Amino acid sequence: MRSLLIGVGSHGGDTLLPAACSAGIPLSALVDRDAARASQLATQWMIPQVYATADQVDSSTFDTALIALPVTEQAAHAAWALKAGLQTFVEKPPAPDLRGLRSLIELAQQSDAVCCVGMNFRWAEGTRKLIEALESGTYGTATCVRVEHVARKPVTSFSAELSLEASLFAAQGIHAIDLAQMLMPGTTGTAGQMISVDRGRLCAMGATNSQAGTRLEVLFGSCAAAFYHSVHVTTSRGDMFHLRDLSELQLRPSGGDPHVTEYPGVRVLWRRSPGSDGYTHAGYGPELAAFRDLLNGEAPHRLARLEDLLPVYEAFDTLLTSEGLGWTE
Repeated sequence: MRSLLIGVGSHGGDTLLPAACSAGIPLSALVDRDAARASQLATQWMIPQVYATADQVDSSTFDTALIALPVTEQAAHAAWALKAGLQTFVEKPPAPDLRGLRSLIELAQQSDAVCCVGMNFRWAEGTRKLIEALESGTYGTATCVRVEHVARKPVTSFSAELSLEASLFAAQGIHAIDLAQMLMPGTTGTAGQMISVDRGRLCAMGATNSQAGTRLEVLFGSCAAAFYHSVHVTTSRGDMFHLRDLSELQLRPSGGDPHVTEYPGVRVLWRRSPGSDGYTHAGYGPELAAFRDLLNGEAPHRLARLEDLLPVYEAFDTLLTSEGLGWTE
């Protein structure tokens, strides 16, 4: 399998490149306008070819494209890779707005190639531990999911082509909404609002299903001093899970638990080891390994495809419309 990495900036060169190598996806070429940076990394990682632009690449000599570019450039390069028939992995967000995502989905449906999206929070070590607990059958099914994902950026738009709200979605919201919808699939009718803060943006969204008795809540923003992440899941048994900063998974047992009278306090089900690998902890390594397995004929069920993100984009588009806002300024 011959793969090329398009984009060797801080994310592509410092995170995706080593994560790909650790996941068993050797790279044969790098593509970036910064020739000095690309050449330095190619020498460091013994990658034989460097190109300044995708137009210089003979796509027939490659099988796979990994893409990690600024928000406004990723869709065009994903389109290039799909038209070339390359199996494609594009970092989030794959498109800067809902219309762009729909165009990419249509293109992918016409192509023989697959297009997966880098949604690493699905594959973070703590998320996988939470999913293992939920899928064990011991605790019932998820009935209420709350995801909080607040960081310290963006406080200005990523480009003149994007609104600040769209930049917030690209940086924080897409992960938070996707993770909540993955933990409680099939949720529709999401509504929300932008919340007033002095710095950055803060957004709250929610959806209910009165017939099923379920609720989904998402809070994401850029007003924090650092990164804060929290996932709360309440199950049909009444058990409550709390995944804190992707570092510790706690269980607050239901009052019906036969052991609760002996010890009604919090149980720590998992805690990150100080020696755990960063790419594994953050999900990049396992996600790229799943993409490798997909190309080898397996079908990892949590690997995000373009169409999986359609309800994520649609939910945020509904919020923008209700607030009189847009994807662009």
